[in-house]
Amino acid sequence: MSAHSAKTLARHPVPTTYEREQFEVDLITFEICDHPDHGVTFALIAGRAVSAKDRRPLFSGHVSRRMAGDLRRLADRLDALEDKLGEGK
Repeated sequence: MSAHSAKTLARHPVPTTYEREQFEVDLITFEICDHPDHGVTFALIAGRAVSAKDRRPLFSGHVSRRMAGDLRRLADRLDALEDKLGEGK
């Protein structure tokens, strides 16, 4: 079972064997769990959703070895695009 599912959140709102780390990136919240039995997983959650039903994970999965590098490449591309936005935006 996913450490990010609604049932898990209801049963274990404050887990004792692992913690849920959340990183907000504009409209998306990345949640990471280093679960002792199920490994390292992540979930993408609509970060500014109004109702609780919309705050459940849009997607979850296991962290892979190349994921950090892929995210760095994405961040580099976003840096380049932000430069095009100019000042004040």
